[in-house]
Amino acid sequence: MSTPARQLAERFGDPTAMQALYAPDVTWEISASLGMPRLQGVDAVVAFNRQVWTEHHRPDVTVTVHDEVGDQRLSAVRFTYRAWSHFADAWYENEYTLFVHASDAGITRIHEAFDTAATIDLLAGRPPGSGWASIGGETADRVGALGRE
Repeated sequence: MSTPARQLAERFGDPTAMQALYAPDVTWEISASLGMPRLQGVDAVVAFNRQVWTEHHRPDVTVTVHDEVGDQRLSAVRFTYRAWSHFADAWYENEYTLFVHASDAGITRIHEAFDTAATIDLLAGRPPGSGWASIGGETADRVGALGRE
């Protein structure tokens, strides 16, 4: 049986199917670097989901799960998410992790984490990893040497 985290990730793009998994008191938290407040309650979370898959991305997304751990109460999933970005007018692909808490009522808490720098690079029209150039480095600056010195 798949975990609630995987079930949620595999429903990305379909807010109605996602809503069916939520408890009435669900909360959703996203990487703090985006400055987005915690969403509280099923209405706020579903409104956010609908916004993502109408204004930000097309709903015909692809989710490729790489890792899944946990049980029906606490689970996590790491996956690659791919969708058409309306803002960038290009395909968006990034790795995500969801940590999910659930009860008999459904999913009660979601913490979403992803590579926000890659998202910013896409929206700025830059190649992935080029954000380093904006702070004085170069794309993939010394990445090959990390951990080998």
